[in-house]
Amino acid sequence: MNTYQNHPLAGAVDLDSAFNKLWSFYKKYFLGLYVIAVAGSLLSSMFISGLDLATLQTTTDPVEMLEIMKGFAGPYALALLVALVLSVLLHAWVLERPAGEAGFISALLKKSLVALVPYMVAMIIFGVMAVMLVSIGIVLLVLPGLFAAIYMATVGVFVMPVMLTETRNPLEALTRSFKLAHKNLWTNIGWVIVVILILIVAALVLGAIVMLPFTGSFLKSIANPDEAAAMLEMARNPVYIGLSALTGGLVTPVMPILAFLLYFRNRGDEVAVEVTTDDGNTVKVEDLYPPMPPGE
Repeated sequence: MNTYQNHPLAGAVDLDSAFNKLWSFYKKYFLGLYVIAVAGSLLSSMFISGLDLATLQTTTDPVEMLEIMKGFAGPYALALLVALVLSVLLHAWVLERPAGEAGFISALLKKSLVALVPYMVAMIIFGVMAVMLVSIGIVLLVLPGLFAAIYMATVGVFVMPVMLTETRNPLEALTRSFKLAHKNLWTNIGWVIVVILILIVAALVLGAIVMLPFTGSFLKSIANPDEAAAMLEMARNPVYIGLSALTGGLVTPVMPILAFLLYFRNRGDEVAVEVTTDDGNTVKVEDLYPPMPPGE
C-alpha cells in the first residue's frame, strides 16, 4: 500500500509553511486541476441552466410554489452528483498526480470510481450530523451555531483524504476524520477559517468581474432590486455560465489541496516508512515521488 510519506504536501508545520506548500503545489499542478474544475462546473451548469428560478416570484401560493420546487429537484440532484464526482476527482488528482506513474489517468479514474459511492454515503451521514449540530447551535445562540458549522467543515475536510488513503468504509472514515481533526483542533480550525476567508474574498472579486459585462456594476446589481431580479435571467446566459466556470476553476482546487495538507500534518508518523510492491519487494516511499525543487 502506498503511504504517501514523501508527498509534496506532507510536512507542513505552521501556517506559513502550509501556504508555501499550497502555493507551490497549486502552481506546479495547476493545469490538470483547472481542467477538472472547469469541466465539472460546465457539466453541472448544463443541468440547472435551463431552470427558470424567476417562476418562484410569480406566485404566493405555497402549494403551487412547492410544485415548482419539485420540478427543480431532479436537475439540482444531478448537479449535486456532479459536484461530488468533481470533489472525488480533484482529491484523487492531488493525491496521485505527484507520483507521475505510468497509467496515471486510468488509475486515477479507477480509484475515484471505487471511492465515489462510499463517499456519497459518508456525506449523507455527515450532512445529517452537521445539520443537527448546527441547528442545535442556532437554537441556543447564533455564535454556537456558527462555531458548529466551522467545526463540522473542519472535520469534513478530512473525509476524502481518509477514504482515498486508509479506508472506504463510511463509518470508519468519519470516525477517523473526527480523530484527525481533534489532534490539533484549534490549529486545524484556524487553517480552515483562513483559507475559507481568502476563498470568499477571491470568489467575490472574480464574481464581480464576471458580472461587469452584464450589470455594469456589482454593487449596483446588489443595491437595485430590478437589477437583482435580472441576475436570475443572467445566470442562464451561456456566456455568463462559461465565464463563471473559467473563473471558478481558479479557486475550486484550493480546498482539496488544503485537505491533504491537514491530513498529512495530523496523520504524522502513524504510517510505516516503507511500502511493499505487488511482487513482494520492499521499496522506499521516497522513490515513489520525484524530488521537489528547492524551496518547495
